[in-house]
Amino acid sequence: MRTVWLLFFLIISTCGYAQFTYSLDQSIPVEVNGKTLDLAWAGGLNAAQFNTMDLNGDNQQDLVVFDRTTNKILTYLNQNSHYIYAPEYEEFFPDQVSQWMLLRDFNCDGRKDIFTSDPFGIIVFVNITKPGENLAWRYFNPGFPLLTKGFSGNVNLKVNESDIPAIDDIDGDGDLDILNVRFVGLGNIEWHKNLSIERTGTCDSLQLERVTQYFGNIEECECGKFAFGQTCASLPGGRTQHSGGKALLTLDLDDDGDRELLFSEETCARVYMMQNNGTPQEAAMNGAVPYPPSIPVNFLIFPATYSEDLDFDGLPDLIASPNISSRSFRNTNFKESVWFYRNTGTTEVPNFTFLKTNFLQEDMIDVGDNAVPAFIDSDGDGDQDMFISTYIGPNLASSVYYYENIGSSSDPSFKLITTDYINLSFSNLFNVKLQYADINGDGTSDFVFTGTNPQSGRTSLLYIPNISTTQLNFSGQTIQSANFEIDQTENILLTDVDLDGIQDVLLGKSNGAVEYWRNNGPAGQFNYFLQNGNFLGLGASTDRQSPSLAAGDLDADGRSDLILGNQRGELAIYGDFRAQNTNITAITDIVYNPIKETYYSNNMGGKSWPTVVNLFNSDKPAMVVGNTLGGALILKNETSKDLPESPVVDLYPNPVENTETLYITADRNMTVQFYTSLGQTLSGSYFIPANQKYPVTVTGLTPGIYLARFTFNGKTLGKRFIIF
Repeated sequence: MRTVWLLFFLIISTCGYAQFTYSLDQSIPVEVNGKTLDLAWAGGLNAAQFNTMDLNGDNQQDLVVFDRTTNKILTYLNQNSHYIYAPEYEEFFPDQVSQWMLLRDFNCDGRKDIFTSDPFGIIVFVNITKPGENLAWRYFNPGFPLLTKGFSGNVNLKVNESDIPAIDDIDGDGDLDILNVRFVGLGNIEWHKNLSIERTGTCDSLQLERVTQYFGNIEECECGKFAFGQTCASLPGGRTQHSGGKALLTLDLDDDGDRELLFSEETCARVYMMQNNGTPQEAAMNGAVPYPPSIPVNFLIFPATYSEDLDFDGLPDLIASPNISSRSFRNTNFKESVWFYRNTGTTEVPNFTFLKTNFLQEDMIDVGDNAVPAFIDSDGDGDQDMFISTYIGPNLASSVYYYENIGSSSDPSFKLITTDYINLSFSNLFNVKLQYADINGDGTSDFVFTGTNPQSGRTSLLYIPNISTTQLNFSGQTIQSANFEIDQTENILLTDVDLDGIQDVLLGKSNGAVEYWRNNGPAGQFNYFLQNGNFLGLGASTDRQSPSLAAGDLDADGRSDLILGNQRGELAIYGDFRAQNTNITAITDIVYNPIKETYYSNNMGGKSWPTVVNLFNSDKPAMVVGNTLGGALILKNETSKDLPESPVVDLYPNPVENTETLYITADRNMTVQFYTSLGQTLSGSYFIPANQKYPVTVTGLTPGIYLARFTFNGKTLGKRFIIF
């Protein structure tokens, strides 16, 4: 009997788990300025590092991007000389990739290997992928960072975590050497020569030796100021720059066999090129100029450069992006943070011509950073329109992007209408996070958001009342306060936790806890008090700082589920959260990988903000996830089915006593309005979420027959109920 019950439990568990399984969907078109975006749902970019390699074994170079702000690898396939976002390959890269990643074939086997940061220097992963099989790696030196022979024996090749070294064949002998700025001390560059060719006649190893700490006779003094063949102290007003990250790239720009140096650092906006007037074996630089010469790279802080063929013409191009781990200043521009310079010269003598500031980003939904999506039928045409709030815009205030659904409820298609919906940027608030909810209890969904005041630094729960029952209308309305303040990084979800018809607050705290603040009402008033400081047992935890929250019936069981996003971009689902106690287990492996044919927990692009929306007119809704990268991803439920043409609506108990509560459930989102049997209007329109028990207070109504009129997708349905 024990075995039978165990089997039963496993079946039940598996069935429950299967309700929360999703695939990343990129099928919904998005139009911006008359152009359909090729990479609409690829999730955005901030501080991007570019590499190419063959991901799928078709002998074409695909694109691998590492974004430092989210510690995330993004993979794009080369299909007919166009990039296609292919997230299924991201899981094949090691979890240990951090801070920076360079793909270089150090052992000359035709497969690119991984060089990345380690607290003790550099770690290397050897590409051991077999023909026809998936990507596979092994440690070059398990348990140890990359070593180099110093002046007194082998030592770690130490690189500051914010530095990017140059990994290149510096001396032209056929194996890869490494240049890095000295870890401590003066602003000089070390050359770690690879002696693999000299010792073995092959390039299949990394036998490094530090041959000089003064490569090119360069010493960096401060931003844009260098000493050549002398010390910084010998220059007028000179000083040595000891701190701040450095990024290096070497290229032979004049076909003379030696490598020029592109140098950038953390306190600078420019990239500087140093001409090599020496030899491959003995570099000699005597000047530095902003590069490229026509339109130099110009970021607010710390640009870094990469050279790969990104336009499929066989010539290596130049790409630049800020090498920062987070937003450094309010006016950091993450919407145009990937500058592309096309090589209009040759491989031997490149000529980098500026082309655009938003390579790949122009083909994505990318609102900058901290994209928070919200959906509502804003125009009353029966389908869901999309809104995305931003952290900050060009005028240093947040705005909201409005994408109208020009398709249908079952076949959506979005078109960007404005980047500043209702002119929100004129409020001068930043750090805006949007949601739609009936916060004032009048039966309409209001424009609800948290935002930070730049003068006071206070972050508050705010709203603009919606004065229409059929569509969004904020005419003549001003921003109002709900009397609830939070820290800047924290997140609020409005949801009726106790099903009393009044919106409560679930708060994702900066310490990782989730707090339940009950609104004692009455409806339209904000009398919040802390009901539970560790809701669902989610107390303080460094594993989920400032969690974001969303709620909806994900599995069509009539009970609402809670979705939590953490700072690593991972989602956790807590099924039927209202009925759960503190002994709750989250489901995290929810995203399907079609190559591995398994489910896994995916980094959605750093800090993530999920929302629940029925985009496909199915019995189980999708989730749309905004992220730190400024983009959005669609998670489509794999077990969902198309809804029938006629909705299923239930009112119970029916008849209902006038001292009881009437409940409504419906298999899709709709609105309801109540009438007497003679057709007299009793109420405004109320939003009924799909598959969730919606309470209606009938106290005070006289006994008799009443009508509930439901509206959905431009259609109507009537249901009678009796009060006694």
